[in-house]
Amino acid sequence: MKAEFVNAFLEPAISVWGKELGVELTFGEAEAVTGVFTTEDLTAIIGVTGKLKGNVFYELSNGTAKTVAEAMCGMEFETMDEMALSAIGELANMITGNATTALAATNFVCDISPPVLLPRGASVTVSNPQIRAHFTSSLGDMSIRVGLSEAA
Repeated sequence: MKAEFVNAFLEPAISVWGKELGVELTFGEAEAVTGVFTTEDLTAIIGVTGKLKGNVFYELSNGTAKTVAEAMCGMEFETMDEMALSAIGELANMITGNATTALAATNFVCDISPPVLLPRGASVTVSNPQIRAHFTSSLGDMSIRVGLSEAA
């Protein structure tokens, strides 16, 4: 996978997080990962098609997901109900939308699917290599797994 595919997600993650949540998101490190993985407490997945194909996974702990949903919606949640889950999906959607806009500017025009939220412990098999980028903030940590390749 090309570095530019992953790099396209770093700035949008930081800017969307700051704009929507009002706190700084800091990029920590990235690592190459492959094969089967088990989802974190809450994982939002967005499919990408067009000149690139694959998936992007947004991984958060339950505590981070709840805190993020509360910050986005301006209200407290007893549990991660439909509205709270929708907020997490929308955050993933905004980051991916901004990233694919940046990719389109480099001639990689893509479409994205609506987010799907996976529960803790789901087993996911990924056929293409991924880069997992780790972020930290005062609201908690988030990882983004980018697994994109050029379409044939």
